[in-house]
Amino acid sequence: MEYITGILAVFFSGLFALSATRRGAAFARSRVELVGTGLDAVAILVVARALMPWSDVSPLLWLVPVAIAAIGVFLAVLRWSALPNLRPGRPAVRSIAYGVAHAIVLLAVLVLFLG
Repeated sequence: MEYITGILAVFFSGLFALSATRRGAAFARSRVELVGTGLDAVAILVVARALMPWSDVSPLLWLVPVAIAAIGVFLAVLRWSALPNLRPGRPAVRSIAYGVAHAIVLLAVLVLFLG
């Protein structure tokens, strides 16, 4: 059970990398959503680094989700200019409110774990 944060780190990093390359309902359709997905990946990387039992596994395994997230950042930079600022078809206030709420929740999770 203690390895779940490492698995989540790989999953969220992969989701971020896919969001930066794909279009569709499950992937980022705006810059705000892409940044939110990237912040999710970074937050779970920080939590995994703090909670994984690195004495039981090789610390080099840490590089797997970090490398996937780095590829996601590279792909996000390439796709950035093709994305609109806010999600089309959604009111701007709603998009910004979701983005702010998302950032607050991520900050609360990081404060909780890193205290």
